Amino acid sequence: MFGVFQGRLSIPPGNQLQWFPQDCWQEEFYKCKRLNLDFIELLDEGSYNSNNPIWSSSGRDEMKRIALKTNRAIYSSCTNYTIDNSLLWESTLNHVYNYLEVSEDLGCKIAVIALMGKSSITKTNFDDYVSVIRQLCNSTNLTICLESFRDHKLIGSLIDKVNVNNIKCVFDTGNRSVSKNLSEEILFLGDRIGHIHLKDKNKRGENVYLGTGKVNFYEVFESLSKINYKESFTFESVRGTDPEKTMSYNMVFSNFFKNEIDKITDIN
Repeated sequence: MFGVFQGRLSIPPGNQLQWFPQDCWQEEFYKCKRLNLDFIELLDEGSYNSNNPIWSSSGRDEMKRIALKTNRAIYSSCTNYTIDNSLLWESTLNHVYNYLEVSEDLGCKIAVIALMGKSSITKTNFDDYVSVIRQLCNSTNLTICLESFRDHKLIGSLIDKVNVNNIKCVFDTGNRSVSKNLSEEILFLGDRIGHIHLKDKNKRGENVYLGTGKVNFYEVFESLSKINYKESFTFESVRGTDPEKTMSYNMVFSNFFKNEIDKITDIN
C-alpha cells in the first residue's frame, strides 16, 4: 500500500514542511482518491492542536465518514509531539497514550512515534525507553513503529529489548541517507521494519524530489525485496509547485523500481 503524509497534498503557509492542513484536510482525501493512493498518514502535530479532528469524537466521525466516502483507508498516524517533548516526561507520556487511543478509535493499524529531538535515545536513557515503550505497546492493539536518527544497531537492540509483538521501526529513506549503506541497514533490521517513509535528501540534508538526492531507490527496493517486505509505504517527500503532480510523479517513480525488482526476483 502507498499513502501520503497528511499536509503533503496542499500548499502550506510559509512553505512549512510538517503542517496540518487545518482548513483543507477533507479535500486531501479526495486528492488521495484521484491519485489512487491508498491512505493518508494522519499527523499529530509538534504541539497540541485542539482543532485537529483526531482530538474530538465528532472530528473523528467526520474523518471516518470522508474516508468511507472516498474509499480510502485510515491506516497509519504519526505523532511529532515527542520531538519537542521528551517521551520520558509524564505529561508527554499521557499525551501519547491519548494519541494511541484516538488512533485506534479511528481504525489505524500503525502508530509512528518519533524518537527525535527531546526524545532521542542515548546510552544513558536506553533502559528507560525500553520500559516506557513496552508500556505503550502493552496499552494498545496498534503496531507501534519507532522513528529515529540513531544507529540502526541501536534501534534494533531497542526493539529486541522491548520484546513484544507489536513493536517495529519506521525506515525513513531520507533520514537514513546519512548512512553510508542503506542496504546494510535494511538487511540488518529485517522484519523489525514495519513501515517505510519515502523521501530523498541532498548532501546538505534538505528534502528534495525523489531521485534527485543521495538515496539509491533501486538499492532500497532491492533490499526490501530481500527481506520480503510486504508492508506499507508513505510518501513524506517535498510538495513541489503542484503537490498533486509531484505525488503522481512519486507514484510512477516508486512503482517503476518496485515492479522492476519484482520482475527480476520472479525471473531468478
